[in-house]
Amino acid sequence: MEANSINEGDAFILDLNERIFFWPGASCNVNEKMKGLEVTTNIRKTERHCHADIFFPKENAEIDAEFWSHLGGKPATINPATDDSAAANDDDPDMKYALFKISNDTGKIACTEITERPLQREHLDTNDCFILELNKQVVCWIGKKANAEEKKNALVVGKSFVKAHSKPEGTRVSRVCENCEDTHFKSFFNGFYPIAVVDHGGLFMDSTTSANQDMEKLATEKRKNVDALMTKLGGEPTVKVYLCKDGQNIELPESDHGHFFQGNVYLVDI
Repeated sequence: MEANSINEGDAFILDLNERIFFWPGASCNVNEKMKGLEVTTNIRKTERHCHADIFFPKENAEIDAEFWSHLGGKPATINPATDDSAAANDDDPDMKYALFKISNDTGKIACTEITERPLQREHLDTNDCFILELNKQVVCWIGKKANAEEKKNALVVGKSFVKAHSKPEGTRVSRVCENCEDTHFKSFFNGFYPIAVVDHGGLFMDSTTSANQDMEKLATEKRKNVDALMTKLGGEPTVKVYLCKDGQNIELPESDHGHFFQGNVYLVDI
Protein backbone atom coordinates (compact mmCIF):
# COMPACT_ATOMS: atom_id res chain seq x y z
CA MET A 1 0.00 0.00 0.00
CA GLU A 2 1.23 3.49 -0.88
CA ALA A 3 0.25 6.98 0.17
CA ASN A 4 -1.62 7.64 -3.08
CA SER A 5 -4.00 4.80 -2.17
CA ILE A 6 -5.41 6.87 0.70
CA ASN A 7 -8.46 9.06 0.13
CA GLU A 8 -10.66 11.19 2.36
CA GLY A 9 -13.81 9.14 1.74
CA ASP A 10 -12.81 5.82 3.28
CA ALA A 11 -11.27 4.38 6.45
CA PHE A 12 -7.89 2.63 6.33
CA ILE A 13 -6.07 0.16 8.58
CA LEU A 14 -2.30 -0.23 8.54
CA ASP A 15 -1.38 -3.47 10.31
CA LEU A 16 2.26 -3.70 11.38
CA ASN A 17 1.83 -6.63 13.78
CA GLU A 18 2.38 -4.99 17.18
CA ARG A 19 1.41 -1.52 15.91
CA ILE A 20 -1.96 -1.05 14.21
CA PHE A 21 -2.93 2.34 12.75
CA PHE A 22 -6.52 3.42 12.09
CA TRP A 23 -6.93 6.36 9.71
CA PRO A 24 -10.51 7.53 8.84
CA GLY A 25 -10.90 10.00 6.00
CA ALA A 26 -12.50 13.36 6.73
CA SER A 27 -15.48 12.52 4.51
CA CYS A 28 -16.01 8.84 5.39
CA ASN A 29 -19.41 8.10 6.89
CA VAL A 30 -20.13 6.86 10.40
CA ASN A 31 -20.78 3.28 9.22
CA GLU A 32 -17.35 3.10 7.61
CA LYS A 33 -15.71 4.47 10.76
CA MET A 34 -17.54 2.01 13.02
CA LYS A 35 -16.78 -0.96 10.77
CA GLY A 36 -13.14 0.10 10.51
CA LEU A 37 -12.82 0.37 14.29
CA GLU A 38 -14.55 -2.99 14.69
CA VAL A 39 -12.07 -4.70 12.38
CA THR A 40 -9.12 -2.88 13.98
CA THR A 41 -9.99 -3.86 17.54
CA ASN A 42 -10.68 -7.44 16.59
CA ILE A 43 -7.38 -7.79 14.73
CA ARG A 44 -5.80 -6.79 18.03
CA LYS A 45 -7.95 -9.18 20.09
CA THR A 46 -8.16 -12.29 17.92
CA GLU A 47 -4.95 -12.20 15.86
CA ARG A 48 -2.54 -10.36 18.18
CA HIS A 49 -3.97 -11.69 21.46
CA CYS A 50 -4.08 -8.13 22.87
CA HIS A 51 -0.31 -7.70 22.47
CA ALA A 52 -0.66 -5.00 19.79
CA ASP A 53 -1.32 -1.28 20.28
CA ILE A 54 -3.80 0.76 18.26
CA PHE A 55 -2.82 4.25 17.12
CA PHE A 56 -4.88 7.10 15.67
CA PRO A 57 -2.63 9.25 13.44
CA LYS A 58 -5.11 12.12 13.20
CA GLU A 59 -4.93 12.67 16.95
CA ASN A 60 -1.16 12.90 17.30
CA ALA A 61 1.37 14.60 15.04
CA GLU A 62 4.16 12.16 15.90
CA ILE A 63 1.97 9.14 15.21
CA ASP A 64 0.74 10.81 12.02
CA ALA A 65 4.32 11.19 10.80
CA GLU A 66 5.07 7.55 11.58
CA PHE A 67 1.91 6.40 9.78
CA TRP A 68 2.78 8.23 6.56
CA SER A 69 6.43 7.20 6.74
CA HIS A 70 5.37 3.57 6.30
CA LEU A 71 3.53 4.61 3.13
CA GLY A 72 6.43 6.47 1.55
CA GLY A 73 5.68 9.92 2.99
CA LYS A 74 2.65 12.13 3.38
CA PRO A 75 1.47 13.67 0.09
CA ALA A 76 0.94 17.41 -0.26
CA THR A 77 -2.73 16.74 -0.96
CA ILE A 78 -4.68 13.66 0.08
CA ASN A 79 -6.94 12.23 -2.61
CA PRO A 80 -10.54 13.46 -2.34
CA ALA A 81 -13.43 11.16 -1.49
CA THR A 82 -14.76 8.98 -4.28
CA ASP A 83 -18.46 8.54 -4.99
CA ASP A 84 -19.61 5.43 -3.10
CA SER A 85 -22.53 4.91 -5.46
CA ALA A 86 -20.12 4.80 -8.38
CA ALA A 87 -17.92 2.35 -6.52
CA ALA A 88 -20.91 0.11 -5.96
CA ASN A 89 -21.38 -0.19 -9.73
CA ASP A 90 -17.71 -0.74 -10.41
CA ASP A 91 -16.87 -3.85 -12.43
CA ASP A 92 -13.69 -4.49 -10.43
CA PRO A 93 -13.93 -8.23 -9.53
CA ASP A 94 -11.99 -7.69 -6.30
CA MET A 95 -14.91 -5.60 -5.01
CA LYS A 96 -17.49 -8.34 -5.53
CA TYR A 97 -18.55 -11.10 -3.14
CA ALA A 98 -21.44 -13.53 -2.78
CA LEU A 99 -22.80 -15.83 -0.08
CA PHE A 100 -24.40 -19.21 -0.78
CA LYS A 101 -26.24 -21.56 1.58
CA ILE A 102 -25.59 -25.31 1.33
CA SER A 103 -28.42 -27.34 2.87
CA ASN A 104 -30.32 -30.60 2.44
CA ASP A 105 -33.44 -29.55 4.35
CA THR A 106 -35.56 -30.55 1.36
CA GLY A 107 -34.05 -34.02 1.18
CA LYS A 108 -31.35 -33.21 -1.37
CA ILE A 109 -28.39 -30.85 -1.44
CA ALA A 110 -29.34 -27.35 -2.60
CA CYS A 111 -27.11 -24.32 -3.18
CA THR A 112 -29.04 -21.07 -2.62
CA GLU A 113 -27.57 -17.57 -2.93
CA ILE A 114 -28.18 -15.12 -0.07
CA THR A 115 -28.96 -11.84 -1.85
CA GLU A 116 -29.84 -9.69 1.17
CA ARG A 117 -27.37 -6.87 1.87
CA PRO A 118 -25.60 -6.06 4.02
CA LEU A 119 -24.69 -9.56 5.12
CA GLN A 120 -25.48 -10.28 8.76
CA ARG A 121 -23.97 -12.72 11.25
CA GLU A 122 -27.46 -14.21 11.55
CA HIS A 123 -27.27 -15.38 7.94
CA LEU A 124 -24.77 -18.04 9.03
CA ASP A 125 -27.10 -20.72 10.42
CA THR A 126 -25.30 -23.21 12.66
CA ASN A 127 -27.45 -25.99 11.17
CA ASP A 128 -26.12 -25.49 7.62
CA CYS A 129 -22.98 -24.74 5.63
CA PHE A 130 -22.24 -21.61 3.61
CA ILE A 131 -19.85 -20.52 0.88
CA LEU A 132 -18.39 -17.01 0.79
CA GLU A 133 -17.20 -16.43 -2.78
CA LEU A 134 -14.56 -13.76 -3.33
CA ASN A 135 -12.59 -13.01 -6.48
CA LYS A 136 -9.54 -15.15 -5.69
CA GLN A 137 -10.81 -17.10 -2.72
CA VAL A 138 -13.73 -19.41 -1.92
CA VAL A 139 -14.38 -19.97 1.80
CA CYS A 140 -16.57 -22.88 2.95
CA TRP A 141 -18.10 -22.11 6.36
CA ILE A 142 -19.12 -25.18 8.35
CA GLY A 143 -21.88 -24.80 10.94
CA LYS A 144 -21.50 -26.71 14.21
CA LYS A 145 -24.79 -28.58 13.77
CA ALA A 146 -24.54 -29.16 10.01
CA ASN A 147 -24.94 -32.82 9.06
CA ALA A 148 -22.24 -34.95 7.43
CA GLU A 149 -23.72 -34.67 3.93
CA GLU A 150 -23.81 -30.85 4.09
CA LYS A 151 -20.23 -30.69 5.37
CA LYS A 152 -18.98 -32.98 2.62
CA ASN A 153 -20.84 -31.25 -0.21
CA ALA A 154 -19.95 -27.70 0.92
CA LEU A 155 -16.32 -28.30 -0.03
CA VAL A 156 -17.31 -30.10 -3.24
CA VAL A 157 -19.53 -27.21 -4.32
CA GLY A 158 -16.89 -24.69 -3.27
CA LYS A 159 -14.29 -26.37 -5.46
CA SER A 160 -16.73 -26.51 -8.36
CA PHE A 161 -17.12 -22.71 -8.19
CA VAL A 162 -13.55 -22.27 -9.43
CA LYS A 163 -14.39 -23.69 -12.85
CA ALA A 164 -18.11 -22.94 -13.01
CA HIS A 165 -17.64 -19.24 -12.15
CA SER A 166 -14.43 -18.83 -14.18
CA LYS A 167 -12.33 -17.92 -11.16
CA PRO A 168 -8.79 -16.66 -11.86
CA GLU A 169 -5.83 -19.02 -11.75
CA GLY A 170 -4.56 -19.58 -8.23
CA THR A 171 -7.96 -19.18 -6.57
CA ARG A 172 -7.79 -20.74 -3.11
CA VAL A 173 -10.58 -22.90 -1.67
CA SER A 174 -10.51 -23.08 2.13
CA ARG A 175 -12.64 -24.44 4.94
CA VAL A 176 -13.45 -22.65 8.20
CA CYS A 177 -15.48 -23.99 11.10
CA GLU A 178 -18.00 -21.97 13.09
CA ASN A 179 -16.31 -19.83 15.79
CA CYS A 180 -12.91 -20.23 14.08
CA GLU A 181 -13.36 -17.41 11.53
CA ASP A 182 -10.52 -14.96 10.93
CA THR A 183 -10.91 -11.19 10.85
CA HIS A 184 -11.00 -11.03 7.05
CA PHE A 185 -13.98 -13.40 6.89
CA LYS A 186 -15.81 -11.58 9.68
CA SER A 187 -15.37 -8.22 7.96
CA PHE A 188 -17.99 -9.17 5.34
CA PHE A 189 -20.72 -9.49 7.98
CA ASN A 190 -22.39 -7.02 10.30
CA GLY A 191 -22.92 -8.01 13.92
CA PHE A 192 -20.12 -10.55 14.17
CA TYR A 193 -18.83 -8.89 17.35
CA PRO A 194 -21.84 -8.18 19.60
CA ILE A 195 -21.31 -5.81 22.50
CA ALA A 196 -20.67 -7.86 25.62
CA VAL A 197 -23.48 -7.61 28.15
CA VAL A 198 -22.14 -7.87 31.68
CA ASP A 199 -24.53 -9.09 34.34
CA HIS A 200 -23.42 -7.81 37.71
CA GLY A 201 -24.99 -10.77 39.46
CA GLY A 202 -22.84 -13.20 41.34
CA LEU A 203 -22.26 -14.93 44.66
CA PHE A 204 -23.85 -12.16 46.74
CA MET A 205 -26.26 -10.81 44.14
CA ASP A 206 -29.46 -11.94 42.47
CA SER A 207 -28.04 -13.09 39.12
CA THR A 208 -31.43 -12.82 37.40
CA THR A 209 -31.16 -9.05 37.34
CA SER A 210 -28.56 -6.29 37.52
CA ALA A 211 -31.03 -3.66 38.72
CA ASN A 212 -32.57 -2.65 42.06
CA GLN A 213 -29.89 -4.26 44.19
CA ASP A 214 -29.30 -3.22 47.80
CA MET A 215 -25.65 -2.25 47.33
CA GLU A 216 -25.04 -1.41 51.01
CA LYS A 217 -26.33 -4.82 52.07
CA LEU A 218 -24.21 -6.52 49.43
CA ALA A 219 -21.07 -4.62 50.48
CA THR A 220 -21.65 -5.48 54.15
CA GLU A 221 -22.17 -9.13 53.30
CA LYS A 222 -19.00 -9.18 51.22
CA ARG A 223 -16.95 -7.58 54.04
CA LYS A 224 -18.22 -10.22 56.46
CA ASN A 225 -17.15 -13.01 54.12
CA VAL A 226 -13.73 -11.42 53.58
CA ASP A 227 -13.22 -11.00 57.36
CA ALA A 228 -14.22 -14.63 57.92
CA LEU A 229 -11.72 -15.76 55.30
CA MET A 230 -8.94 -13.63 56.81
CA THR A 231 -9.63 -15.10 60.24
CA LYS A 232 -9.49 -18.61 58.82
CA LEU A 233 -6.19 -17.86 57.09
CA GLY A 234 -4.75 -16.57 60.33
CA GLY A 235 -4.25 -12.87 59.64
CA GLU A 236 -3.64 -10.51 56.74
CA PRO A 237 -2.32 -12.49 53.76
CA THR A 238 0.34 -11.25 51.38
CA VAL A 239 -0.09 -11.55 47.64
CA LYS A 240 2.79 -11.79 45.17
CA VAL A 241 2.42 -12.21 41.43
CA TYR A 242 5.21 -13.49 39.19
CA LEU A 243 5.62 -13.56 35.41
CA CYS A 244 7.16 -16.88 34.35
CA LYS A 245 9.44 -16.05 31.44
CA ASP A 246 12.64 -17.54 30.04
CA GLY A 247 12.94 -19.93 32.97
CA GLN A 248 12.69 -17.15 35.56
CA ASN A 249 9.92 -15.92 37.88
CA ILE A 250 9.82 -12.13 37.61
CA GLU A 251 7.89 -10.47 40.43
CA LEU A 252 5.39 -7.88 39.20
CA PRO A 253 4.66 -4.61 41.01
CA GLU A 254 1.35 -4.39 42.83
CA SER A 255 0.04 -1.96 40.21
CA ASP A 256 0.22 -4.78 37.62
CA HIS A 257 -1.71 -7.29 39.71
CA GLY A 258 -4.76 -8.48 37.82
CA HIS A 259 -3.40 -7.38 34.43
CA PHE A 260 -2.84 -10.73 32.74
CA PHE A 261 -2.21 -11.30 29.03
CA GLN A 262 -3.05 -14.33 26.92
CA GLY A 263 0.04 -16.33 26.03
CA ASN A 264 1.90 -15.51 29.24
CA VAL A 265 2.25 -17.74 32.31
CA TYR A 266 1.80 -16.28 35.79
CA LEU A 267 2.35 -17.53 39.33
CA VAL A 268 0.19 -16.15 42.16
CA ASP A 269 1.60 -16.68 45.67
CA ILE A 270 -0.83 -16.05 48.55
